[in-house]
Amino acid sequence: MIRWLTVRFARTALVGLLVGSVACGLVFSPGDYGDSPALEPEADTGVTTPDVAPPVDSASDASLPSTRIMLFAGRRDALPGEPSSVNVAETMRTTLSPSGELGPWTFDVPPSQMTTWTRGLLAGETLLLQSTSVFLATTFADDHISGAWRALPPPGVPESYLRAWLVSDAGLTAAGGQAGGVFTTNVYVASFDLADGGIEPWQKVPSKLVTPRGDVTLLRHVDHLYALGGRESTSSLVPGSDEVEVARFGADGSLGDFAATTKLVDPTADAASFGVLLPVVTAGAGHVFVLGGQTTSLTSSLSDVALAAKIDAASGNLGPWVALPKLPAPMSGAAALVVGDKVLVFGGSLGSSQSGDILALSIGANGVFDTAWKKIGTLPGPRSGLAAVVY
Repeated sequence: MIRWLTVRFARTALVGLLVGSVACGLVFSPGDYGDSPALEPEADTGVTTPDVAPPVDSASDASLPSTRIMLFAGRRDALPGEPSSVNVAETMRTTLSPSGELGPWTFDVPPSQMTTWTRGLLAGETLLLQSTSVFLATTFADDHISGAWRALPPPGVPESYLRAWLVSDAGLTAAGGQAGGVFTTNVYVASFDLADGGIEPWQKVPSKLVTPRGDVTLLRHVDHLYALGGRESTSSLVPGSDEVEVARFGADGSLGDFAATTKLVDPTADAASFGVLLPVVTAGAGHVFVLGGQTTSLTSSLSDVALAAKIDAASGNLGPWVALPKLPAPMSGAAALVVGDKVLVFGGSLGSSQSGDILALSIGANGVFDTAWKKIGTLPGPRSGLAAVVY
């Protein structure tokens, strides 16, 4: 089993990644968007809205292709008469021009379940989507979802506080957890069996974390896997973990042991330790980015801290954490991507409401970041529990 799984990992082509409670059912309703323009149905793949972005500058370099982005939501604010925000099932597509301008929003086939998503992954024509406990797969071809969404029933969890992550189309990976009341350093993988529509049982692998903890966020960048933050206590009042560790995938796809790298700190607070749970994470342009999240397991502990650390391409080790401009508001549950020389943040939970803003932060050629986040557009409606892929 382990040998087969590691070979699968070795041949994976990782094209796009990413940043809940589950309710069964469907689907997109134009009324969900409140003040948004009414949406008219299109054939097959959904509906299209008017262009919500500024017109493209005719002076921009038309020879460069736009980046295509697909978002999955998520959660919306309550409508009149509803007591609280609710989960929705939506798939939205847009483009980002080389000059940083968003194209029109197009709706595609929504996920078959409504939940808050944490990551999406597109490998070839296989599109995978995950939340905390829901895993879906479909086919993406000819620039749209071309097959039905199918559920991948998850295997039983071997430990508590064990959080699964998509890091490859071969299966799920989880690091850390709690067994017998003690936090562990264990690492598990569960391979996909897409032909039979399921996920095989979790298998413990030789790789180990350095620091025992649970609710660890995993982020893959090229051949390195980062384990960020998490919890080292079950108390809701204890700050999250500031630990960051990195492991490397071998040529055969097997995962090596994790090694400690630069701990999370907040440079705007005298470089104090910055422990975090469930941050929004992404990587690109030679950096790992950690955005928002919760400083404890209380949802009232949302953070507006934004950090970046430079990646050593050979070892995967991270340089010192650099303070980015703070987010416009404390948030979690956003989607984040690095596209060219920009970090993009889509939506997010603000606690009592959802954000509809799309933010961008420019990365200079010398690695110096812009001094403020810029709003470059809006989602068709405020959303959180978002996942994103580039295709």
